[in-house]
Amino acid sequence: MDARHVVVLAAAVAVGACGSPRHDAGSDDDPIVVPDEPVAGVSSGCGSVRLTAYEATDSGWCEFSGNHAELPEFVRDKMTLAIAEPYNGSSYDGAPGEACGECWEIDTISATQVVMVNNLCPIEGNPLCAGGHFHFDLTEEAAAALGGGGLDAASARRVPCPVSGNIYAQINDRNEWGYLRVAFFNHRLPIRKAEYRAADGDPWLAVQRSGGAWHVLDDNTTFADAGPGGIFRFTSPTGETVEGAQVLGYDVGIDAAFDTGAQFAEEEAEGKSCEFVPPGDVYDEGWGGIDQVRWQCNPWGDARCTQISEGCAEDSASCVLVSDLAQWDGLHIYYRQSFPTSTFSRLSLELRARSGGGEVTVSPSQEGTRCDEKRVTVGSDWTSVEIDVTASCASLSELNAVTISNESDTMDLLVDEIRYE
Repeated sequence: MDARHVVVLAAAVAVGACGSPRHDAGSDDDPIVVPDEPVAGVSSGCGSVRLTAYEATDSGWCEFSGNHAELPEFVRDKMTLAIAEPYNGSSYDGAPGEACGECWEIDTISATQVVMVNNLCPIEGNPLCAGGHFHFDLTEEAAAALGGGGLDAASARRVPCPVSGNIYAQINDRNEWGYLRVAFFNHRLPIRKAEYRAADGDPWLAVQRSGGAWHVLDDNTTFADAGPGGIFRFTSPTGETVEGAQVLGYDVGIDAAFDTGAQFAEEEAEGKSCEFVPPGDVYDEGWGGIDQVRWQCNPWGDARCTQISEGCAEDSASCVLVSDLAQWDGLHIYYRQSFPTSTFSRLSLELRARSGGGEVTVSPSQEGTRCDEKRVTVGSDWTSVEIDVTASCASLSELNAVTISNESDTMDLLVDEIRYE
């Protein structure tokens, strides 16, 4: 079954037909836009990936069961994902379906986990999976292991699957005339090409890719009830070809897991393990972060946040105008994911009163709980603010926001160049 999401723009909930994905839709400042071409994904190196989660079943679009004893324990524990359709050709840019069975090492703020692709998040009805950003839809179990999945950002790199034993074929359908439908699983690298030959013959013939699985049409008798059976060979995207030693005969029934006798050579993962760090550029010519996972402004009272392009600090292209900031009103500039306080040591920003003026307080914060506040007098000129995060936030283990509160009469406040470093 496909991992489907229906996204409601500028609303708080998105609902999926395959379960209950836990993520919000885009804000008015960051609407979901379906691009003409997908944003490039990552391959051998660490790159940015966006995460959501869905309630998964045992099997997915790739058509192999995650419960096979031959699969690694992490797969049997549902450490799997549905890959966004534009990236379904694997990290090696093959034909659609090549991503099935590929493994990725994902690093979030909370944890690192290897996860296998066994499902598809299709473009239709799923703006988040349309290619605006490289995207994984995790099972709820994988999301829990990574401490994410509620529309989060992470880093990821492809890795050879840490499997043991050989490549297997799950027999999904067959008939006495030679039709055969299989899903290959437990391969170290993606499968670029699959072939077969009759046990008593020489020519190698193509196993045709069919969605997330493969099939042999009943135009020959190799896999028929009275046929000789067949042997498989596989080619990886790196060009390695391996030939099986086992004959798949008609006695192997539907739902069985057949040992092909072949496996790609062991490989080391390229590069270093990923380490995800939340974006420190809170606001610099725009809200920091990736598409749909950006820093956002959450004002309280009568205050309103808008982006403007005039009168900004250092002649930058845009800055944030906080209008009608009355006494005791304020704003939280927050990130969706909390991060350890030790991630950054310094917070800096620029403040200016476009009208009015007076004293405001500024502090790093976590879900409304503030670190030691710094009092700043703002007027018509830009004022630089610096906060020692380590010293002022000694009582908090995590942060996810910058809080500004007005201690004076109503003003229109400009905020710019906000950075955690």
